[in-house]
Amino acid sequence: MATLVTNSVVHAREDLANVINNITPEETPVYSLLAKTKASNTRHEFLTETLNAPNASNAAVEGADFVDSALTTPVRLGNYTQISTKVVNVSGTLQKVNTAGSNDEFGRQVAKAGKELKKDIEAAIVGNGASAAGGAGVARKSAGMESWIATNVSFGTGGAVGGYSAGTVAAPTDGTARTLTEAMLKDNLQKTWTNGGDVTKVIVGPTLKQAISGFTGNSTKYTLSKDQTLNTAVDLYVSDFGRHEIIPHRYMRTRTVILFDPSLWAVAMLRNFTTEKLAKTADSDRVALLAEWTLESKNELGNGKISDVQP
Repeated sequence: MATLVTNSVVHAREDLANVINNITPEETPVYSLLAKTKASNTRHEFLTETLNAPNASNAAVEGADFVDSALTTPVRLGNYTQISTKVVNVSGTLQKVNTAGSNDEFGRQVAKAGKELKKDIEAAIVGNGASAAGGAGVARKSAGMESWIATNVSFGTGGAVGGYSAGTVAAPTDGTARTLTEAMLKDNLQKTWTNGGDVTKVIVGPTLKQAISGFTGNSTKYTLSKDQTLNTAVDLYVSDFGRHEIIPHRYMRTRTVILFDPSLWAVAMLRNFTTEKLAKTADSDRVALLAEWTLESKNELGNGKISDVQP
């Protein structure tokens, strides 16, 4: 007598776990750190200034007439708002069928798109994009941190800074790659401090984070014998100019180290995160998620950048 086995029948129920496993990173460390301000036009402008250099020879003759000091005025800077969008379109049928891992596929897709939208903005904030005024058929663009920072910089042969000039922010020019060294980091921290900065955060890609963890400074790596833990990471670098948290970043360029003071940046929102229901033109539900924003650089002098580096 033949034994009936599972692969001989068509009515055995499928075994599909009722969970959708998603390990895609969704953190936005820089966007979350920065203050949020309000923009009121597509070109968002802001003011920055510095004090005159100290004069150790500032000594007046007794009884002398007062002499007017050299006064400075603020510098007017600006960046353009960028419209970032995600569109979700789910058919009516899919919303009715029994799907695994969700009893509301439309809502799940909208929530997922919202996370993706924040990741897009995070990548633009830390990136090397230039600003753009936009026009007919051309999108406006907000310049990123890597483009704004133009004073306390180090780059390889052939490289050049971007920075703000004549109303727009230009993208930097890549140079020849070099090996990242601790001396480069210390030198940039010194330059930034000299110009009045207080760098508390350093963001790097994963391979450069490992390179920084190889810096020795004045310390040695150690093992905790009680739990057999070997500490090899450098997550907090203490220099002559302060304490600097080293943050691995998933979306920034892997050839750049950005040293920054969060208080010197903000994200200005012309339109906050919004979900707009779109007109129904087919057997589906369609919504657009959008945010209109720009990066505000309050004073790039207080930040630093090491470009064209590799482990």
